[in-house]
Amino acid sequence: MAAVFFASGAITFGPEGLLGSSPAATAVKMAHLLFFATSLGATVYAIFVGGIVMFLYLPRHMMGRLRGKVFPACFTLNTVCTALSAAAFAWLNYPWKTAPVVERRQLGLLVATVGFDLTNLLLLAPKTLEMMQERHIVERGLGLGEQGSFDGLRSNIRLATSNAALAAANRRFWAAHIPSAVALLASTFGLAAHLWYLAGKLAL
Repeated sequence: MAAVFFASGAITFGPEGLLGSSPAATAVKMAHLLFFATSLGATVYAIFVGGIVMFLYLPRHMMGRLRGKVFPACFTLNTVCTALSAAAFAWLNYPWKTAPVVERRQLGLLVATVGFDLTNLLLLAPKTLEMMQERHIVERGLGLGEQGSFDGLRSNIRLATSNAALAAANRRFWAAHIPSAVALLASTFGLAAHLWYLAGKLAL
């Protein structure tokens, strides 16, 4: 209801008056910004708010289980929203094959960002979660998992020096987790680069 209220106010009292001179283009621009901002906001929250708070305040295994629910949901939201944002951007610059080079690069950047999120959602994150669960089994057998994340991490590193099963579980986990983290960073870079592009278009 709040979104409808603010959108109605923007349409009614916007600079171009009621609906403006091109309501379709304005609606597509609004959709592009809305979906892009949602994707960027979800990414920033998941990395810099949710992820940090979980790491600081939750027991090690509880944090892992919660991240196992939060991050797939975030990747799903990002994939859908960035794809819709890219579609709106393509519509606004149609025919995109004759659009300026900078706009074509931005479209390619958004499509690549969707690809990183989709790869994380379908391939990398599920493998990471599988390896995390396997490592949790090994850690529980060693009495780890209920400590805070810092203490649990230190205990894991210490025990892995003398426990081959834990060391092997750690290697499998990081072999899966690092590509997922790189894909997430690449997606974040793509969104940040598009934000820079949009900021350059503003006239304040």
